[in-house]
Amino acid sequence: MDIPIFDTLTHPTIDGDWIMPKYPQCAGIDKMLDEMRAYNIKKAFAVGMKGIGSYDQEKFIKLVRGKAPDELLPVAFFDFDDITTTQGIVNKLITIKNIGYCGIKLHPRIGNFTLDNQFLPIVIDKANEMKLAVLFCTYFYSNKQPMTVNNIDRLNDMLLKVNENSRVILLHGGVVRLLEMMEIVRVFPNLLMDLSLTMCKYAGSSLDEDIKFLFQSFDRRICVGSDHPEINFATLRKRFNHFASFTTVEKAENIAHKNIESWINHYNT
Repeated sequence: MDIPIFDTLTHPTIDGDWIMPKYPQCAGIDKMLDEMRAYNIKKAFAVGMKGIGSYDQEKFIKLVRGKAPDELLPVAFFDFDDITTTQGIVNKLITIKNIGYCGIKLHPRIGNFTLDNQFLPIVIDKANEMKLAVLFCTYFYSNKQPMTVNNIDRLNDMLLKVNENSRVILLHGGVVRLLEMMEIVRVFPNLLMDLSLTMCKYAGSSLDEDIKFLFQSFDRRICVGSDHPEINFATLRKRFNHFASFTTVEKAENIAHKNIESWINHYNT
């Protein structure tokens, strides 16, 4: 509990509801903030999701900024539906930046785009030029046929088209292909691998040994998050403390908050 955590992925919603209707009001922002404080989650990205919890770009940022301007950093969902030109990308990013967001979320499944989308590298580069953090979902599993082309190998190909100075946070660390994702991050110096969902969802599996290895040997290139409300903060804290016990305090602090704080400082310069 002594090591504060910067949660790289939370999803408070405007109406408090989440994807699963059987869990009503599990994403309410007041409840989320109370739980954050109880488990020493010092800051978090608050990420809006298209079609979930009455998401609206302007209403969402007003909620986040109004409730917790010092604890929550708002991240906008970037929608590909009406993108046909580079200027269209720029215009959309300018709007996101001007109303106060600090980053964008790129979600292939919900955003309905594939990794070979011609505009994807442009979105990443233009967002970086505007000093907007880029959070990219790497949970590629889907029952929609067009989405089956999305995988780690296609991700590697796409990253080769991105400016080498453009930064990307890879959410969920490739899930069950965690070590493969680590190797991609290792060769691209401007990537940071987030362990949200994955660190908690697969407790007791062989991934435990992989995560332990990352905490011991890859501490400058990873960060942690909950994916709240999918995972609660009590579970995040328990799992983080478990893996932190296998490494040094310095490395645990890098993973918990120092790495992501360094990224945020980069965008503020």
